[in-house]
Amino acid sequence: MDKILSQEEVNALFSAMSSEELSLKAQPDTGAGARKIASYDFHRADRISQDQMRSIHLLHEYFGRSFASSLSAYLRAFVDVSLDSLEQVPYSAFIKALPDPTLFASIGMRPLEGNIALELNPSLVFPMIDMILGGSGHAVEEKRNLTDIELNIVEGVIKLAMRDLCVAWQPIIELDLFLDGKGAKAQMFQIVSPAETVIAVHLQLKIGENSGMMNLGIPSRMLKSLSANFDQQWSAHRQKPSGSKADRVLELIKPVPVSLSGEIRRSKVTLDDLLKVAAGDVIELSECINDPVYLCVGGIAKFEGKIIQRRGKKAFEITATYSG
Repeated sequence: MDKILSQEEVNALFSAMSSEELSLKAQPDTGAGARKIASYDFHRADRISQDQMRSIHLLHEYFGRSFASSLSAYLRAFVDVSLDSLEQVPYSAFIKALPDPTLFASIGMRPLEGNIALELNPSLVFPMIDMILGGSGHAVEEKRNLTDIELNIVEGVIKLAMRDLCVAWQPIIELDLFLDGKGAKAQMFQIVSPAETVIAVHLQLKIGENSGMMNLGIPSRMLKSLSANFDQQWSAHRQKPSGSKADRVLELIKPVPVSLSGEIRRSKVTLDDLLKVAAGDVIELSECINDPVYLCVGGIAKFEGKIIQRRGKKAFEITATYSG
């Protein structure tokens, strides 16, 4: 038979319980066994660092400026491209945010394994097609899929973006982009698993009175494999001396090839005599044999000198700077 507690025993039991609770609250766990617990989402294990995100932001800002210039020349109209935002999202969320139907392209990136996604809103695609065919950039009001002919027409714009992406990525890695597939349904292209994280690059395009978004989806695992390349690029950028703007422009144009020519500039001939010239004729010049010849750079005289022979080839020996 169960024992029935008296009132004094019940009061003593409650008193003991209260004292134990107070002692536990007053003694926080500060020993060696104390652990800090942080939440971890296994669906976000492939997220990349903020430093790398800043690098990607700068890279695609440059791409936007370059693509705006290229597309303006291609469409013969003013095009403005600006980087709207950059975010890390699951591939399923990236696809769900795109309009349907739209222009979607899967682009391979040799030597990297995997593809990136490129999407152009219909509000941009139809005016582009109209301009390519000689129109003024008329937008289509009805919501419809692109035909196979329209997809082939706008492929030139995709390849233009691929070319400028290669140039923008050149400081990080030499890429060979190729068009792996294109269509009007983004759901038909599974470049990565739905839960995998992609870097969504949102660019806003304005073509005349029409505007819309161009979206890039880059798998984060592809970017993680290039983390060392991004670190080296940032180190080189920080170590590079600032200098003046003119110095930086000079460094950029140093590799540009220029044409050189040795010219005799004082002799003149009438157009009538020039039209009568034929093979075998000898033209008498007003210069003497020892008069200087001008070394022209891009058609502009820069130096004076004479034509000589060196190591079996014709050469130009500079004697003075051209004074004009």
